[in-house]
Amino acid sequence: MVSERFNIAALRAIPLFAPLNDEELELLRPGIKVLSMAPGDLIIREGDSADRLFCLVEGEVQVVKNYLTEGAQTIDLLGPGRYFGDMALLGGDGKRSATVVASEKSTFLTIDRESFKKIVLGNARIAYTMLVESYRRLRQANEIISASREVC
Repeated sequence: MVSERFNIAALRAIPLFAPLNDEELELLRPGIKVLSMAPGDLIIREGDSADRLFCLVEGEVQVVKNYLTEGAQTIDLLGPGRYFGDMALLGGDGKRSATVVASEKSTFLTIDRESFKKIVLGNARIAYTMLVESYRRLRQANEIISASREVC
């Protein structure tokens, strides 16, 4: 169970932060908030302004395109250790590309863009680690898209 005073192990379980040492993880602590959501709660809405990273510590969420429309499509189910919104930290004033809804009671560690910016401007290794992981995820997404085009 994650409490308001989460421990470093909760951050280390998130692949985005796993390569960081304890000292670097401690630098993140002041900017991180714990958020709990109930089943059915909307966490982010497609098209809304993106300004926060969400790391799922407990629970499960659905990632949905065109939420509450006839064309709604669940594109992913995320469980503990997964995260979303990393591009919000790195990518300026972007918009959310999908809606995320809690499938069950869920707990997140979150950090907003401004808090994250203050931390990475003072620590190049944290910035580099985030960049490498974001690149890995982008490459993985491109491979999935390419594979799905080949099937069609």
